[in-house]
Amino acid sequence: MIKRAAGLTLIEIIIYVAIMGVMATALTMMTVNMIQLKSKSLVMQEVNSSLRFIADKISFEIKNAKSLGAIGASSITLNTQDSTRNTTIFDLNTGNIRMTVGTSVASLNSNLVNISAFTVTNLSSGTSKTANVNYVITGNYKNAGGRSEFTYSATVEGSSEVRSK
Repeated sequence: MIKRAAGLTLIEIIIYVAIMGVMATALTMMTVNMIQLKSKSLVMQEVNSSLRFIADKISFEIKNAKSLGAIGASSITLNTQDSTRNTTIFDLNTGNIRMTVGTSVASLNSNLVNISAFTVTNLSSGTSKTANVNYVITGNYKNAGGRSEFTYSATVEGSSEVRSK
């Protein structure tokens, strides 16, 4: 009788290596996909929170303004009740929404977000009983590397009425 040595045959080893290779490839692909999804999610959060902050700030300032000043295609001037602030101006300048209060200028969007469009429409009635403004802001993530998971754009639209009328 021939004794067989304990161990694995060459075929068993090849099958084992093949199964482990398939599992390792699947696990690697799943990990890479999860990392890309997390990156995409962070990009979306950055753009959406920046746009939401700008929209909330514009809405707050319009509601608390004394009256509307000049309204351009991509800017709005608000006359304020506070004499130290005099006017508040929102405008689009080189990819940033700027808020100018008196002589102070501040960019409202994140440095990772580019504002590609800011349109303002005066919806006030002809009788001047109401002063309403509609605004649309479009922003996108600054994707210097061109990677697909860092490509995202969003648009926020809002309207507000001056309360003091």
